[in-house]
This record gives sequence, structure tokens and C-alpha cells, in this order.
Amino acid sequence: MNGVMIESKIDFINLKVRTIAALEEWWDELDAHRPGQPKVDRERALEELELSFMPTKRIFDRFFSMPNSHTFQMKPVADLLNQYVSRLSCIIDPFARDSKWATVSNDINPEFCCQYQLDAVEFLDHCLNGWGMEGKFETVLFDPPYSPRQIAECYRVIGRKTKMTDTQNARLYKECRDRLTRLLKPNGYALSFGWNSMGFGIGRGFEVEHVRLVNHGAAHNDTICVVERKAR
Repeated sequence: MNGVMIESKIDFINLKVRTIAALEEWWDELDAHRPGQPKVDRERALEELELSFMPTKRIFDRFFSMPNSHTFQMKPVADLLNQYVSRLSCIIDPFARDSKWATVSNDINPEFCCQYQLDAVEFLDHCLNGWGMEGKFETVLFDPPYSPRQIAECYRVIGRKTKMTDTQNARLYKECRDRLTRLLKPNGYALSFGWNSMGFGIGRGFEVEHVRLVNHGAAHNDTICVVERKAR
């Protein structure tokens, strides 16, 4: 919808109808030119399109804070947590460090006083398959190592040698987000922190409600905070 001026609700509906009609025509052509191949999953595609048209009020703001490796101790981040996270709710954090926000906390480093000291993916697998926690949490917190170097440092601290696959942060993020999505209740919140605003994404059924940049001055990367709601 970039570059399209929406002047009224009628314009919005007409745009949506035209978009669906154009996609239906394109899917027909695509299926016709791929005999023997699986057909386009139209129901799933239309679900994704419906989510993209859902009107949302998104908040974007920016604050300054001195850098801190303990993300949740920075005031703009703590304020965001207080805004979206109820202390009375069930909260899970697979990379908790010394944070006390989560009701179920984990960190691979035994120096931190968490309930579990497991590899994050292993911990989330236990939550799903061993401890029966699927769909039990109102909030998930996702503050992983932000770079391959930081991942390697986490393993070095516990005396574990790293392989190339261990330090692929995109792979780690995907595996954790897929599992956290299953652990989160419908309409629950996922709060992500890092150096990009990818978040959990529309493909997993999430809507972005709030993006906060925390600027640290000089040549430091901003900490990017993304609040999403699980819409389905």
C-alpha cells in the first residue's frame, strides 16, 4: 500500500477488494503454469493479506540511555516493560541474565540466578514437550545475544567450544521465536530487543504495536525494542 493515498473507509475497502482480485488472477496463472506442482495455499495467503490490512495504531518513539549490557535496567526499556508487562502475568525469558521480570527464567550462564541454566532452544523444547507449557504465557521476552561474537562469548563463559552453526544468530532467533510463539497465548505480547526491528513478524501471526529506539550516543548501535501482539 506504499504510495497509495487512502482518503476514506470506502477507498480502503475498494483497495482491499482490488488487491484480492488481482492476487486471485495471478494465482490462477501461477497454478496453470505449474502442472503437477502443489497449488498456492490461497486460504493461508488470504489470512496473511487480511492481517496486513488490519488497522493498527502503532507507536514509534526514541529515547536516550547510556549503554548497558543488562538491557532491562535501562530506563527507557524498563518503562516499556512496565507499560506492557503485568507483574501478575506468566512471563517467560530464555535469555534472562540477571533480570527478575520473568516467572519462568533461563540463562545458559550459571552465574545468573535463573530457574534454569540451559541452552535457550533446549530450554524452550523442555517447556513445550516436557513441561506442558504450550499456550500458557501472557508475555514472552526475547533479548538474545545480538551478534555472532556475543553468542560465542556466552558459550566461552561456560567453557563450551562453538561451531559455525552455534554462532549463526539468524538460525538461533528463528528456532527460539518459533517455539516462543507456541508458548504464548493468543493476544499475548512478545517484546523483542536487539539491533533490528524484525520481531516475531506477521508470518507468525503478530501485529506490531510499539517500536522504541534507545539511542546510546557516539558510534553505538541503538537498542531497538519491538512490542508485538499475537493476533492469531
